[in-house]
Amino acid sequence: MAGRDLYILQMAVTGDVKVGRSDDVERRMRDLQTGCPHKLKIILHGPNLGHREREMHTRLRRYRTRVMKGEWFTEDCLGELPIPIYELIFLEVLEDPDWWKRRR
Repeated sequence: MAGRDLYILQMAVTGDVKVGRSDDVERRMRDLQTGCPHKLKIILHGPNLGHREREMHTRLRRYRTRVMKGEWFTEDCLGELPIPIYELIFLEVLEDPDWWKRRR
């Protein structure tokens, strides 16, 4: 198992998101940030929801981005998430849901 916690990261400028799982979400983001050209932000940290990662990838597969290597999806995919997951994101970025648009 890759990790017990579900995470969704979002990239500034493009708005692309990465869905994954990890036992240490902060460390995983720092590791990904090393190879990323734009700032990343955790928009969801779902403790003990890592088992839902595969479901998320299946739901979002048509939104896969061809620009970033790996499990990255366009920002449009967020509307396809299950409502309970989407609501968790909304709670985490409530203060500035379009933060990534201002990083040009």
